[in-house]
Amino acid sequence: MKVVVHWSGGKECSLAYQKVIKQGHQVACLLSFEYQRPYVFHSFPVMELQSKTLGTPLKVVRIKKAYEDILGALTKLKAEQGIEGIVTGDIAGAGCALVHSSYYESMAKQLGLAFIMPNGGDTYDVLKEVVGTGIRPVLNCINTNFFGEEWLGRKLDPKSVKELKALADEKGIDVASEDGQGYHSTVVEAPLFKESIVIGEYKTKKKKEKAKNWKRNWLYMDIKKCSLQPKQESH
Repeated sequence: MKVVVHWSGGKECSLAYQKVIKQGHQVACLLSFEYQRPYVFHSFPVMELQSKTLGTPLKVVRIKKAYEDILGALTKLKAEQGIEGIVTGDIAGAGCALVHSSYYESMAKQLGLAFIMPNGGDTYDVLKEVVGTGIRPVLNCINTNFFGEEWLGRKLDPKSVKELKALADEKGIDVASEDGQGYHSTVVEAPLFKESIVIGEYKTKKKKEKAKNWKRNWLYMDIKKCSLQPKQESH
């Protein structure tokens, strides 16, 4: 099946990409949505390199009206590229997936597309699966209500994931940040990457978000320079 993968550059969409490739699907493009400028949660310069090293085109859609703009992008991709399904990395039944899946299920039904959510189960198990497959995310955006600044830029591997689990339990947040409260990630290494991504120059910046019942104090990496380099041989 020819599919499009909803792409943030983060850990779960990278895992979903790997899974649908293994299942035999053809990924026509990575589809990313820009909700704000600057977009603090994920890095478009890194996403461009991810696209390049995967050999899969990246399509970025500027969002003003979420449902209408996403539906329009999918309608165009179906007409022009013949996509048959949409893939999302959200963890089925958890956090933000409850909102995103209702969006995508409605759109998929309207357009006659398959809707695929290959990630499911306990969020900690999914996070361990991410790093267990060799995907290496970096925490590029953290909520300082829960995280110390030393976590910004930290790479997730089996050791740091255990520390993250202990911190998440202590603070009462989801370890994979499926509730949208704790952090966001960007992937710099993955089995399907032909090269590794190196983050060079960046500025550390802050952004506050407020609603009636919560506030989030984001500290994020405004990445200015990043590059591809040959993968190091593992021993």
